[in-house]
Amino acid sequence: MKFREPKLLKHPERKRVAVTPRTESQPRRIPEYRKSIKIPAILAIFALTTTSCTTEKSAPSKEHLCGVAKDTETHDLLQKALRTDQYRTTIYNTNDRLPEKLADELKQWKPGRTEFTTLACSFTPKDRRLDGSLEFELSWTARDGSTKKDPPGKVSYYNINGALGEANDIITKLRVQCNLPGTLRTPSRQVSLLTKGSNTLSIGMKVDQKMIDQQMTIVYRVAQKATEVLGCENNPLKNDPTIKAYSTPEEAARAGN
Repeated sequence: MKFREPKLLKHPERKRVAVTPRTESQPRRIPEYRKSIKIPAILAIFALTTTSCTTEKSAPSKEHLCGVAKDTETHDLLQKALRTDQYRTTIYNTNDRLPEKLADELKQWKPGRTEFTTLACSFTPKDRRLDGSLEFELSWTARDGSTKKDPPGKVSYYNINGALGEANDIITKLRVQCNLPGTLRTPSRQVSLLTKGSNTLSIGMKVDQKMIDQQMTIVYRVAQKATEVLGCENNPLKNDPTIKAYSTPEEAARAGN
C-alpha cells in the first residue's frame, strides 16, 4: 500500500490595506464608548480611590473591643451567636479613636436629646448563606434611666456586677457607670456608658433563653474592654460576669442590693 502525502490547503491571499501615517495636525480618534464618560465621573472615581477608608477588616488585636482570643469562652460564644466558626471582623473605630469620639460626644451630651452613637466593630459570617452580622456600638445615656428604652417584644433583664441590661433575641444592651477623670469628671457622673449589640442573624430564627444569656455575656466582655480603653476610674467591670436573667427591671435592680 502506497503512502500518499496530504495535499496542502492554499489560504486565500490577504489584501493589503495602505495605512496613512497620522500627522500632528490630524486629531486622534476617540472610540464612541469613551466619549460617554464625562470628566466629573472620572474625578469622582479618582476621589473614591484616593479617600482613606475608616474601617479595618484585618484581625484585630486582643486588646481591641472585638479582639477575641481563641480557646476562650467568649470565642466559643461568638461562634454560636454567628452560627459558624468562619467569620470576618470589621473595626470601625480603633482603641485610639474610640476615646476621642466618646469624649467629644460626652461634652455635647444633654439630657433628653438624641443620643450620639459610635460604631465599634462587627462580626460577619464568611458564608453568604448566613445573612446578617453581630454589630456593637457605644453611646452615653442618662444615669438615672430617664432615657432608657427597652428592646421590643419579650425582654429579659440583667444585673451583672452592678451593670444593668436588657435583651431580646436580637438586641442586647448593657449600661455601666464609668467615672472619667479631668474635664470629663462632672459630665461622666451624669451618664452611663451604653454598650449595644445587635445580632441580625437572629431575625426569623428561634432563639431560646440560653442564647440570649450568651449574647449578654459577649456584650459584657465588649463593655468590659470599653471601660478599660476609656480609663474609667471606678473600674466598674473588673470582675467576671455571672449571667442571670430576670423577668422585670425591678427584680434586676434589687439583685444588686
